[in-house]
Amino acid sequence: MKILILGAGAIGGFFGAHLMKSGANVSFLVREKRKDELKKSGINIFSINGELKVNPKLLDKNLSGQHFDVIILTNKSYDLIESIIEIKPYVNKTVIIPLLNGMAHYEILDKEFGKEKIFGGTAYISTAMNNYGSIQQITSRASIKFGPRTQKNINIANEFYEICKETEFECDFSDHIELDLWRKYVLIGATAASTVLFQKSLGEISATTYGKNLIIEIHEECKKIVLSKGYDIGIEATNYNLKLITDKGSLLKASMLRDFESGKKTECEHILGYLIELAERNNLQCDLIKAAHTRIQVGL
Repeated sequence: MKILILGAGAIGGFFGAHLMKSGANVSFLVREKRKDELKKSGINIFSINGELKVNPKLLDKNLSGQHFDVIILTNKSYDLIESIIEIKPYVNKTVIIPLLNGMAHYEILDKEFGKEKIFGGTAYISTAMNNYGSIQQITSRASIKFGPRTQKNINIANEFYEICKETEFECDFSDHIELDLWRKYVLIGATAASTVLFQKSLGEISATTYGKNLIIEIHEECKKIVLSKGYDIGIEATNYNLKLITDKGSLLKASMLRDFESGKKTECEHILGYLIELAERNNLQCDLIKAAHTRIQVGL
């Protein structure tokens, strides 16, 4: 199986390096600046489990006729259109697994390539890029969950799953991937809206007089929006989310807030903007999500 990973940053570099270590046939499609860095230093990952270094195979765009069985997208959502243009020459009998936050990208990818080619995918990991280009794994958990969204291409899904089982990260083949993705979207949306709105960690917000109730209210807004799409995340996922996001000791901040405070471009439109769009389609109130969206637009 030939695997192409778009991006070799904190997500793509991590999972791609571990796939390479297990013997998988992996190539990376990266920007020229990152390509120069990788040629010099390779991909370096630091974690509590030690250091991993691999010399990645970098895609040569000048070679024609290259096609892949699986393409994994690890770009930021605001680079999606550019990413589609980049991968299009390499898509044939290919499935694409996007590991992007949110859900808005599926409509765009389905329209471009067809739903049968677009698997559902999500990564559960906390990583960061160091200043000198290496990858720091922050927490011990590293896993991918994926699955086909139609009855087609099951054979490719099974083969990719077998490859992932040989790696050191966890892999979950989901039979209900779309529900899993909407469940995660509720959690991401609530975390992003809460921490952006108050520019504090979830724990600091929950420790205030009204903070915990406001976080719960934001989560409820997200949950109702997702329910309007026909997805009930269920009691178990609801309880898990609420326990996680209302813990007074939590240091968790959304990556959207970190990007915002660093003056970087954020995924606000893709995550909060899409929630607001879905709410307006179904005449739902989401004033707290709108407030968080406005906080980003106002700027620092």
